[in-house]
Amino acid sequence: MQKLSPEAKSALRARCTKFLSFDRRRSAAEWVAAMASSPHLHLELDSYSHGPAITQLENIVAGLLGKEAALWFPKGIVAQQAALLVHAAETGSKIVGIHPKSHLAIDEAGAIERLAGLTALRVGTDHRHFGLADLQKISEPLGSVILELPLRRAGYQAVPWDDLVAIADWARQSQVRFHLDGARLWEVQPWYGRSLADIAALADTVYVSLYKGLGGLSGCILAGSATTIEAVKPWRLRFGGDLPIGFPLIITALDGLQKTLPRMGRYHETACALAAAIEGVAGLTVFPSPPHCNSFQVHFQASAEAMEQAAMDMAKERGEWLFGWFEQGLLPDTSMGEITIGEASLDWTPADAAAALTELDRRARAHRPTTSIARE
Repeated sequence: MQKLSPEAKSALRARCTKFLSFDRRRSAAEWVAAMASSPHLHLELDSYSHGPAITQLENIVAGLLGKEAALWFPKGIVAQQAALLVHAAETGSKIVGIHPKSHLAIDEAGAIERLAGLTALRVGTDHRHFGLADLQKISEPLGSVILELPLRRAGYQAVPWDDLVAIADWARQSQVRFHLDGARLWEVQPWYGRSLADIAALADTVYVSLYKGLGGLSGCILAGSATTIEAVKPWRLRFGGDLPIGFPLIITALDGLQKTLPRMGRYHETACALAAAIEGVAGLTVFPSPPHCNSFQVHFQASAEAMEQAAMDMAKERGEWLFGWFEQGLLPDTSMGEITIGEASLDWTPADAAAALTELDRRARAHRPTTSIARE
């Protein structure tokens, strides 16, 4: 099997015309054109995190989340470390409870410990959220606990409402700060059927992404009490988060809040419909079923290498971008891919999606090498 280079894969993706998972990425020219037509273009340029566009963005998100104040950051890794450092100062404890499959535990090169100087205590098991019983077993004096909602690497799982309330109550009674890693909070809100403010009210601080689901260039918002947000500001500066100009990031975030946020309910409905159809394909497993947000996992009975080869072949032949990557499963000839529903995904009917994945699975199985095991 010939593995495509990242450059070749990107070029192939650019030639595709139909996208099941992830929308087509904008070119540089398309980004410039989109910003040039933005209704927020009249706002003045910002300077080192100050300006009318940033203020407007912070006020909008604070209102949506029902928090006293909000602060813009160019990157979530900075925002969350800043929040946890403030919580550590408030409680006198540098111990932070995190899930072993959370973004902080896996994707940030140990920043929470090596950069922020905090102590990360893993709580819970790999494939489900931690709950009240897990927290009650902790004997160390936590300063804060962080819950990723939804938990991406465990299938974009959310926490049932009553369990979420129980975690929040435990944190409050234990005088532990409760932080929500809500990078995809916009996307999971329809599953709860509650307002963003109702969800955010359970936590002391909440981080939300402005580019993942909303489609901005980059950036995020940290929201909480006015006192906490004021204490966080020096940390944004210390981590290099005060950009000379963040205007392109800000206006694309404002555009996303205006255009994309109202569509999250439809994206979730589409994810549920497609997942149900895909689950009807023999040999394929959807997790969770039904999805908790606009994203879910599909598990295949073929290796990641075989699946990627089949997906790239279909992209070349049919112009259909089904998956960009696959993760090897626990068994040798199994793998997992993620589907994230966006605007381009709405072009797919459930029947079309099931048919495409049936063909993808057939091709991957054909790629699978025949192996034999000698028996004594």
